Amino acid sequence: MLKLLTIVVIFASSSAQALSLPEAVSLALQNSNTIKQSEYDLQRADLSVTQNRAAFLPSLDLTADYSYNQASPKTRQYEWDSAAALVLSENLYDHGVSILNFQASKDRRTLAQLDYQREKSSTILRTARLYFDVLKSLAIEDLQNKNTLQVEKVYKLISSQYRQGMRTRQDYLRFESQFQRSLISQTSAQLDSVRAKEDLKSFLSLREAPMVYENYRVRPPIPSASELYEVARKRLRLSVRESEEGLAKVENRPKIDLVAKLGYGSDSYYQNAGSWNDNDQTFLTAGVVFRWNLWDWGQRASVVKSERFLTLKTESETSQEERDALAAIVKLEQALKTIQLQYEITEKLLKVEQENYNATERDLRQGQNNYLTYSTSLSDLISSQIQNIQTEYNLILARLDLGHRKGYLDESIIK
Repeated sequence: MLKLLTIVVIFASSSAQALSLPEAVSLALQNSNTIKQSEYDLQRADLSVTQNRAAFLPSLDLTADYSYNQASPKTRQYEWDSAAALVLSENLYDHGVSILNFQASKDRRTLAQLDYQREKSSTILRTARLYFDVLKSLAIEDLQNKNTLQVEKVYKLISSQYRQGMRTRQDYLRFESQFQRSLISQTSAQLDSVRAKEDLKSFLSLREAPMVYENYRVRPPIPSASELYEVARKRLRLSVRESEEGLAKVENRPKIDLVAKLGYGSDSYYQNAGSWNDNDQTFLTAGVVFRWNLWDWGQRASVVKSERFLTLKTESETSQEERDALAAIVKLEQALKTIQLQYEITEKLLKVEQENYNATERDLRQGQNNYLTYSTSLSDLISSQIQNIQTEYNLILARLDLGHRKGYLDESIIK
């Protein structure tokens, strides 16, 4: 019974290195531009959280100015003026703007983390697909090569017997057509292998094709996250929209700001008769600022309505994404059950075809069977072997697909 086991292929370049699936995944994660972009987005989201958290803390400013002033009639003793101060200021209340900005930044960071996990999972899935494409194509190519050699052996024997008058021309033509069909299948399998290897090489950004080898009989586990990616993304996007809509509403309401400043400074200390100590002072100021826009031709009200429409649009989009994801999971689960059943059937079929081929070969050696029956039995065996390999490959990928949908794939899945 042929499996995706211990497949070794050496490419033209003698310097090519062996590449395992975990190594391929590691290369893909390192070289993926989309993952790098996701990492940058995550770093920017972290900085945004830090920035909005700092809005709750006081700020320390150093100010200094040096100016020339002249007026008529003259009201100042000196035309040049100077001032400097160190001021600690804090906005004690801003109608919740800082809180809303901080909450939105935290939600965006969590979104960025989810997107990074998702992109990483997608990259692992695609790498595994390409890698198993290589393994599958190499296994099928090996089968087709063996089939061609076996058919060619029989074909040469029939040709010799035909020339000696021991076989009819009909027997000869049957085996010649079968031999030609096996050559077509062999070259097609070789082409599939070349394409699969080049696809993997391109995706991993390799300069030359590696020597691919693997000893795999995997049944990857199916991870399951506590919350589907689409569900979590919907919740977070709506939370961000709620904060942004709240910010728009704040701008449309009367605002009361409570501001406090503590500082130390001096003025008229440079190029004047006095010194720094003559006019230095420590000051504390606190105030309440009331602002209410009475009329702006509906600009702020329009912004509030626009933000509301964006919230409704986001809710509609994310709800559809959630429904699509749930439907996809149901389909994948059903497909996995079907492929599992197909695999069990191909396992049984392979055993039957192997027994049938062994019996046909034995009868042929004992002169109890003809070459046509033997050839048909060999073709059926090769066909069942190919079906078994393809089904096993499909079963592995079905589990990976379902795991990607229900959770997040990571490097441990393929180890």
